[in-house]
Amino acid sequence: MWKVADLLTRRPVVNAVLVREELGIPTDHPRRYLGRPTEAGILVEFTDRARNRAWRAPEVLAALDVFAERAGRRG
Repeated sequence: MWKVADLLTRRPVVNAVLVREELGIPTDHPRRYLGRPTEAGILVEFTDRARNRAWRAPEVLAALDVFAERAGRRG
């Protein structure tokens, strides 16, 4: 789970392909790595599909939004 947490600080929106490529895990294992963070509420699936699912890390995205606001991002 720590590998996934580290990945989420760099890539707060992921899918199984990205997790597999970034972590160097076998093809059939990415969802095993995503299950525990999803159960813990760290990740939230936002696609509602059986295939090509994607997850986001809301707290990481919120922290990035706060940082961008403080940095004076123009919108």
